[in-house]
Amino acid sequence: MSLHDAGYDVVLIAVESSEKLQLSSVNVKLIPRRTRLRRLTVSSLQAVFLAIRSQATVVHLHDPELIWAIPVLRTLGRKVIFDAHEDLPSQIMDKHYLPRPLRSAVARAAGILTLIASSSDHVIAATETIARRFPAAKTTVVKNYPRLREQDADLPALDDRPLHVVYVGAISDTRGARVMAAAVDDDAFPSDWKLSLAGHFVPANTADLFSNVRRPERTEVHGKMSPAEARDLLVQARVGLVVLQDTVAYRDSLPTKMFEYMAAGLPVIASDFPLWRSILEPLDCATFVDETSSEAVAIAVSAYANDSELLHRHGNNAKRAALAELNWTSQEKRLLAVYGLLISVPIGRGK
Repeated sequence: MSLHDAGYDVVLIAVESSEKLQLSSVNVKLIPRRTRLRRLTVSSLQAVFLAIRSQATVVHLHDPELIWAIPVLRTLGRKVIFDAHEDLPSQIMDKHYLPRPLRSAVARAAGILTLIASSSDHVIAATETIARRFPAAKTTVVKNYPRLREQDADLPALDDRPLHVVYVGAISDTRGARVMAAAVDDDAFPSDWKLSLAGHFVPANTADLFSNVRRPERTEVHGKMSPAEARDLLVQARVGLVVLQDTVAYRDSLPTKMFEYMAAGLPVIASDFPLWRSILEPLDCATFVDETSSEAVAIAVSAYANDSELLHRHGNNAKRAALAELNWTSQEKRLLAVYGLLISVPIGRGK
């Protein structure tokens, strides 16, 4: 939408979803949802074919499964941007379902993919850590901060909201599911509060963690929601929770949910990762916990429940930081600057 609003004609090629499309001004071409193997083969080929047929001047790739197409697209005269959301070689070493000897081989293959990705005309990286994998001269960090919404300008006071601590996003062990489920059963968790969850369970039987808690009245499971619905849910809570586990994938990540919490005026209970602490601690808007300790999470929720001054100070500071800098407007300029380097004048509307 940022590119469209800047005057570019945009074609989005994506896998079909049950979510309603809210991109009426963008030309959306959907690919059928397929099995993983067919996605790697048929869907990848289909996506690249549609990109070529679109006659687009720039092809912006977001999926590592499409890295192979970078040399092909450049040979055909397209400008290529690779959008790196993850540190592929490092993440492979955290894939415990892969035998250790195989992990090293796959990590080396991921290193080769990273080299191919580096041959693109420009790389956009989600974090500084990921950016270090690519040539500095043609790499720009564009962080996944949320877009501010008009309705967020006039938020209900925290005192007027339900006694909920909220988590949004995929729900899995590595994202803290087991810790969150145990926290609601901990004696330190305030008895009149609830854990409000929105997202899909990975794998599906992760839902059992919450259906089998001793105090089910303390948990409210909403299932998968659209991004807009999830943002609305945040306004119906007093605290945001993000206790991702300490893996290579998450240690240096910048989860969008954390900044969406802040935009909703929520204090944040967060894993005590050095990167997260370096960002949030100076803002005085978060409580850092041992992400493996359900007791620590319960105690943090209780602290907000019993200390109104702490709750409001952290909530107000979070909102102030979201409005000032930690939002998409600050990153949009970086994205448009990259396109300005590759295309001197936006196409489509003559702007």
